Amino acid sequence: MLQLFPHLRFETDETPASWAARLSVLHGCSTLRTFLSDQGIASSDFLHGRRSVIDRLCEAAGQDAAPVWHNTAASVGNQNFTLRAEPLPASMMVREETRFCPLCLHQDDLLGGDPGICRRDRWAWSLRVVTTCPEHGIALIYRGRDHRDKMQRKLIEHIPERGGALVALAEKATRREPSPLQTYVLGRLEGQSGPQWLDGQTLEQSVRTTQMLGVVMAFGTTINLGSVDRDGWDLAGRMGWRWVAAGEPGLHSAFAELQAAAFERGQGGQNYFTVFGHLYRWLLEPGNRPDHGPIKQLLRDYILQNMDVCVGRDLLGERIERRRKYSVQSLALQSGLHPQTLGKVLVERGLIGAENADKPASILLVDAEEGRQAAASLSRSVPFVQLPALLGATRPIASCLIDLGVLTPLTRSQGENTRDKCGFDALEVEQALEQIHVMVPEMSDVPAEWVSLNQCSKRARIPMRDLLQMILSGKLRQIGRAQGELGFNSLRISIENIRLVAS
Repeated sequence: MLQLFPHLRFETDETPASWAARLSVLHGCSTLRTFLSDQGIASSDFLHGRRSVIDRLCEAAGQDAAPVWHNTAASVGNQNFTLRAEPLPASMMVREETRFCPLCLHQDDLLGGDPGICRRDRWAWSLRVVTTCPEHGIALIYRGRDHRDKMQRKLIEHIPERGGALVALAEKATRREPSPLQTYVLGRLEGQSGPQWLDGQTLEQSVRTTQMLGVVMAFGTTINLGSVDRDGWDLAGRMGWRWVAAGEPGLHSAFAELQAAAFERGQGGQNYFTVFGHLYRWLLEPGNRPDHGPIKQLLRDYILQNMDVCVGRDLLGERIERRRKYSVQSLALQSGLHPQTLGKVLVERGLIGAENADKPASILLVDAEEGRQAAASLSRSVPFVQLPALLGATRPIASCLIDLGVLTPLTRSQGENTRDKCGFDALEVEQALEQIHVMVPEMSDVPAEWVSLNQCSKRARIPMRDLLQMILSGKLRQIGRAQGELGFNSLRISIENIRLVAS
């Protein structure tokens, strides 16, 4: 194959289309399409980054193909490309407009000669996430293309300004530092490492996660995405970076902040469509690329741990098989209990902080298993006045068992006669009774000198509380229970053994 002369070197920061356009000007072709046709290359194959046509042009121009191929976005079908081994959808690439930095083009023009030959279209400008010139710190300028053929035209045709006109464009442009998301993307395409959590995802997942989280953090969960302009998406990327760069803990903090904001707005914080807005809706939309990355599972886990989600509901594509949290209200409805009474029991058990006791039952969450156990205890509750009969004991004995922690009030009332207002778990009462029956065996012949608990307390002058504590600790040896009798009143004790142990 005859080589083109003169030679025009490919610059490492430009696109293959930019280099081909400069070659076409150098060799006097009116259009890029004509130039490529003269080389036996179909323009559509060239724009899709076919390896064979890139190699063909490089061979004709006497150019090493490696740096050209390095900057080539090659089509892999179905509107997907690869750039430097990174898969990229067409939506992440700029196809319908020309983006440029006027100061970069002004520098190109200062090299002298025909601007059609000197001006380079940087490969970074072809990425939608790149909105700021990393060299000059100004926002890129956009020129629309009303037809796909204009993708093949020379850069000078899209941007006719030269000299002072380019400088004037730069003076009007917004001054800003490149966003950390843009810096991360360009660095990753240069082979650099970034935050570990982002590096473990595709480039599309990393960018979309950052932007979608950022857009709801920056503009609220009800923002109309169609109203977010280029600068808005740039801001979203900057805002989202703060959270995604910290990995899973950062995402968890962001979700918690969105939920807290819903509480402050008076929206309850339990409806995940309301709490997470377009972030949640985005994760619901499969589109052509259903894999949104790890953020989907992270948000699902957060919802399960921090919201009231019932069994059987579809949550981000997966059916809920096991409930992890109840709100006090939903638990009360399921168990047929009054939410205020249930809330007091949950506070007593430390399942809800006392400082949150006055909050609405619809927003107070409790662990599902522990909550069900507490509700079951309340459903089995018996009042204090029934304890003596259930325990086969006197009222003072029942009171001492409460003081010793053998029986625990489900709630603690304030004021006088509090025990009369307290409920107790009937199962706990049964366990206390079973414990004493196991510790104190039945006796066919109880010695006549052994006495009941009340008699022992009076005659040995030992407080009932201390006497019960000695029995429950297993310190007494001469103790028994009349055959066929149950409860604490059936116990018989040797006074002499009590005195010996007490001394």
